[in-house]
Amino acid sequence: MYCHGTLCSVSASSNLPGSLLHSSGTTEGAPPETPALGTGATVTSNDIPTSPSPSTGRREALNTAVSVRLGPSRDIVGQLRSVLGAGVHTPGAAGYRNALAKVFFPEAARRRPACVVAPRTVDDVAAVMSVAAAAGVQVTVRGGGLSSNCVADGAVMMDLSENLNAARRSADQVVVGGGATMATMLEVLSPARRAVPVGVVGHAGLGMATRGGIGYLTRSLGLTLDHLVGVELVLPSGGVVHLSERSSGEEADLWWAVRGSAPSLGVVTSAVLRTHEIGPVWVDRAVVGLDALATYFRVAPELSRDTTMSAVLGYTSLSPDEPVLFLYTACASGDNSAVGRARSAASTVVAGADSPPLYRAETSGRYLAELPEFAIPGADGAEPEPIRLPRLGDGPRGSFFGKAVFTGPTLDAQVADAIADRIRAAPTRACRIDFQHTGGALADVDDTATAFWGRTAEWSIPVNAIWGDADDEEACRTWARDTLQALAAHTIGVYNVELRPGFPEYEAEARAAYGGSLARLQTLRHRYDSTGVLPPLLP
Repeated sequence: MYCHGTLCSVSASSNLPGSLLHSSGTTEGAPPETPALGTGATVTSNDIPTSPSPSTGRREALNTAVSVRLGPSRDIVGQLRSVLGAGVHTPGAAGYRNALAKVFFPEAARRRPACVVAPRTVDDVAAVMSVAAAAGVQVTVRGGGLSSNCVADGAVMMDLSENLNAARRSADQVVVGGGATMATMLEVLSPARRAVPVGVVGHAGLGMATRGGIGYLTRSLGLTLDHLVGVELVLPSGGVVHLSERSSGEEADLWWAVRGSAPSLGVVTSAVLRTHEIGPVWVDRAVVGLDALATYFRVAPELSRDTTMSAVLGYTSLSPDEPVLFLYTACASGDNSAVGRARSAASTVVAGADSPPLYRAETSGRYLAELPEFAIPGADGAEPEPIRLPRLGDGPRGSFFGKAVFTGPTLDAQVADAIADRIRAAPTRACRIDFQHTGGALADVDDTATAFWGRTAEWSIPVNAIWGDADDEEACRTWARDTLQALAAHTIGVYNVELRPGFPEYEAEARAAYGGSLARLQTLRHRYDSTGVLPPLLP
């Protein structure tokens, strides 16, 4: 199982930690010519996409649709069809089944929304929000499809990935549609040797990009959200705003908020991000004993910004009876001396184990597509299967329970021993504990400059309980919670990408995730979504 924070799905028949179901993300219907939504949208290197007002016919239809206060959620389908036509899919329909089958988290895919809508333009998105607001029905949004919160029972699931899934480069920036993945964005930038820092897999969408984005370039370049230049946002009322650093008044508040908590305030239908020149990224991978963990905690924070040293604690056929420490060191500098320092640091950690490494190899490649998976190699160094999204017909899927906390650079030998004991106690061999290295450029932006909270973190630590047998559910959830307790003395926050409502600890986790931003975000929620069209920040 991999993490952009924590991405996961597991085949019920597989006990591999990296066992994730995949889909190419392509669907019927050609993508729009440009990712900016709405006919005639334009973008410049210093501006964001601007969509024209809805056509007279569409606006009249919308006004008719929302003129009547709707009752049960089943009544909303007809109203949505009056403005979206065949873009509305109901339970039992092929479009409905296919949309749910592609949702990454198994538990989310098992939920049953009132309907699935596949908007083609920003006008369609605005229509859905207006109708839902009038009906008192909640809307959830699928962009890349990795969020566990993109589906809710009885809600309208808005699937942006079907039609609004394109990206294009514009000089030194990139314009990304609301349903596009980070892989799509990086692909259009690759010919120009440019990139935006993203998570460790490319399947995430703008939900991740507007709430964080922690990966191999975080230490050198910062979060994905730090690269947002502009955002087209459809508000719960159906109004459309275009936000950027030039926004003023109430829209300046929204510009602050969408960089850290966009999904709680509206639907991002398009975004513009600044990009960086980037060459090949060098990667060193090693599999060693857990006794090297204390050395890892000491060495990683001392690295220069051009190097990140992340790790996974988990199981592999390389070590049948004992979990291992998988070290993933990545250097974004093209300077040979920088690579040499990164290699030396990795060797220091490897030497911290009493036994020789079970595996060690280095490579370099294009970011992100040519880099090795963030997963432990198998027997004889076999490469783990690449992450892929699920698709219709994949069969039974397992279950996942995950959390992710931030810690500072204070992890020590005592924590190393406690965490080693926790991975040994994992109920299944698919469980894993990830240490995603941050620090560096993450702290260049003040905590109050955006709604993202946790700038002083040295690590984001996803704890991932994964099981295929229902009998393991309680043990796996207990294990994950107990593992977080082993980190509690060093925890400084929670990664909001990993928040999942419905559990007793959710409110405390949400408060920790939003920290000093929470009160301001709650005020904006009351201003723009007092009726709760979008999921709330707190229960």
